Amino acid sequence: MTGELPASTPSGTARLNRPRRLAVEALGCGLLVVALEGAHHGAEHLGVSATEGRLFMSLAAGAVLACLTLVLQPLSGAHFNPALTFADALEDGTPWRDVPRYVLAQLLGGLAGRLVAHLMCGEPLLIAAQAPSASSAQFLTELVSTFGLLVVVRGCVRSRPAATPVVAAIYIAATVWFTDSRSLANPALILARAASTHASALHPLDVESIIAAQLLGAALAVCLFRWLMRPTTKPAPRVWTVIFQSSRDTVAQLAVSVFQGLAAPERARALATSTSEGGAPPSPEDLPPLVVHLRLAGEPRLESQSGRTTWELAVPSLDAPDAEPRLRAELREPIQRLLRERGWSRLYAVGEPSHEAPRHT
Repeated sequence: MTGELPASTPSGTARLNRPRRLAVEALGCGLLVVALEGAHHGAEHLGVSATEGRLFMSLAAGAVLACLTLVLQPLSGAHFNPALTFADALEDGTPWRDVPRYVLAQLLGGLAGRLVAHLMCGEPLLIAAQAPSASSAQFLTELVSTFGLLVVVRGCVRSRPAATPVVAAIYIAATVWFTDSRSLANPALILARAASTHASALHPLDVESIIAAQLLGAALAVCLFRWLMRPTTKPAPRVWTVIFQSSRDTVAQLAVSVFQGLAAPERARALATSTSEGGAPPSPEDLPPLVVHLRLAGEPRLESQSGRTTWELAVPSLDAPDAEPRLRAELREPIQRLLRERGWSRLYAVGEPSHEAPRHT
């Protein structure tokens, strides 16, 4: 499979290849469904009231989601929700070619979780037979709950990223109380609910309209934050320069191509040089350039110099047919991280520290 990220990124953060990331997404969705449906069955088995039943589900969903997100976020991003994957792709986070794979893994994980939950509770897995019941009120409910989830997640990622798993879990637990839906603003759970014999299950013919409402809510939240995060003052007329150095001209030029596609041209630009050329060319704006040395696997390490950063690239032979897409995928994440840290992103993606004038570090 081409275009996969390496097992470890240049920053040293542990990452999995694509099949394993998809397995993590499926696992997260499956366990979330098991927790929600297990709590619902437990409440019915104990004969508790409707109010106590909602308390069971909210505590189970919130606690399990917080645990799963805290543990699995470094491995796959811990979306566990096609709406979050869709919103992340709109913000140029998840590549669009990976969106169908992520969504399919999440849906299959939710269905597997439904099967496990029914087997645990001794219930058959059948498609619901009641008549379709989706209404404009339910459509609006799903839109609002998903919109609120994306507002909470995106806002927290921008201001308090470390608290995102806990805040998202608290919001999800609250949706059990202020909405009449057990989908938790998650299209994967909508599909899982359609495969049930419960009286409160969703009819398969209602799935399409409710998922459309959730995706619309996610898109509205992304548009809102793009408007909120747009700078109100004109950026300082200074263009920063990033120099990509490599022993292979092809690698440096490819890094420049990825950088120019993601960076705001009025804030930063990129140049490519060879390590054999010595020092980096001066920046015409008299701003000290940031030099990034791209070290391929097996190459000797260069002596550390002030103002130069080294990115380790675990790329295959550049002669391989899929070398360019693999290298582009590997360069994308560190470049996006650099742009977010400096405030140079072309799209003002939620999660960037600040869009004030970049500062030199």
